[in-house]
Amino acid sequence: MPDKPYPLVARVMFKFKADLLAGEADQMKTMATRWLQMETSLQSSFDALALEIENLRLKGESIPVSKLIRMQRYRSLLDQMSLQLSQYADFADASISSAQREMIEMGIDHATNAIKAYYATHNRIAGGFDILPSSAIENMVGLAGDGSPLRKLLQDSWPAAVDGLTTQLIRATALGKNPMDTARAMRDGFGVGYNRAINIARTEQLRVYRTAAVQEYKASQLVKGYKRLSARDTRVCLACLMADDGTIYDLDVVFEEHPQGRCTTVPVVSGLPVVEWQNGQSWFTAQTPEAQRSMMGQGVYDAWQSGSFDLADLVKRVENDTWGTSLQTTTLKELTE
Repeated sequence: MPDKPYPLVARVMFKFKADLLAGEADQMKTMATRWLQMETSLQSSFDALALEIENLRLKGESIPVSKLIRMQRYRSLLDQMSLQLSQYADFADASISSAQREMIEMGIDHATNAIKAYYATHNRIAGGFDILPSSAIENMVGLAGDGSPLRKLLQDSWPAAVDGLTTQLIRATALGKNPMDTARAMRDGFGVGYNRAINIARTEQLRVYRTAAVQEYKASQLVKGYKRLSARDTRVCLACLMADDGTIYDLDVVFEEHPQGRCTTVPVVSGLPVVEWQNGQSWFTAQTPEAQRSMMGQGVYDAWQSGSFDLADLVKRVENDTWGTSLQTTTLKELTE
């Protein structure tokens, strides 16, 4: 966790975020275990389909895509997947909703302590202030960023799992892979659905956490705005890092983030000097060339070194129907064209 030269309030928020992500890791492990159980239950069907394709090939029969997707075993596998995915959606919906409740309480608690830390940073003690009851924003539980039910968002992502499996099946068949490799390819393609589920879980839980924190800032009547504090590690999103420039946002301004974003909000208290810390661009330029290259990738790093763009140019804002304005890192092609 970063220490100096960060002020107390920033160090407190780094610690809170580390605690939050540690708890999230346990939940992700549970979701992964449940997905693995589902894949295991489908494995015999993967194997049977791969073996039937091999038997047809050994008989000298051609297996065009049109024939492949009409095979009874393939159609039966789709039905099994649909049932299993529906059950996983029930599990994931309950898991994410439960975590959202915890995130609401955690966001409010972290926000109140952040306010106190802001005062302590200036050697002051915060007086009494209003603390938002978690019930005030309980209506966020079970919902996605666009207000739709989480379960619908999960179900809408399942076609990607089916497409992933089918694409890998078609490719393996065209390449004439053996049954074991074909079954493994199908399982890998099916795993796209798991990646989507994890993306939804992390994004929607962190969104609720940040919303609860900002709502507590409002309820306190002490906070006039917030500043972005990005992750300071080699996995940091470059767009978030470069957008961490010390700007003070009004509490009514929706926090700009992206799926699975790890940024947090630091309060700015009325009547006290604004707390400053090393911004994202300064932090990045202070890193070793090896670390910078690792974060950027060789091509972007070389272009930056040649003066093709400024660090602020790495920030791109994209509108997302579900998650609102999303920060994304500008691609090398966009930076240099």
